[in-house]
Amino acid sequence: MVSIDLSNTYINWTKENLQANGFNDEKKYPCIKADVLQYLSQLPNDYFDIVILDPPTFSNSKMMKTIFDVQVQHASLINDLLQKMTSNATMYFSNNYTKFQLDAAAINASMIKDITKATTPFDFEKKLQRWCYKINK
Repeated sequence: MVSIDLSNTYINWTKENLQANGFNDEKKYPCIKADVLQYLSQLPNDYFDIVILDPPTFSNSKMMKTIFDVQVQHASLINDLLQKMTSNATMYFSNNYTKFQLDAAAINASMIKDITKATTPFDFEKKLQRWCYKINK
């Protein structure tokens, strides 16, 4: 398991949650403060068995080389991650951009399934503005 985030706050929350659930080995469960867009280029292909991808809607952090816009860049980010996944790997992609439209035609996946409804608690139906997809390499 590798957790990558540019925010110290989210990296620290991840570390706390891992430790609270008994995952104390930081070498086995590293939390890396980095720009995912840059960090991916350092990883070999066939690296991940499963990916949980929950990018921000928009980021213009000074720590990034470019601005990130999920609507504009989601397909390229997903495709970059698909290259880093093993042949039988699955990605769960979620975002909360209200007007989000998945560009499925631009994604090089064997299967894309909208699982938003199945992953939304009944008491949040029509209240929670988020999209969730299961994507197989």
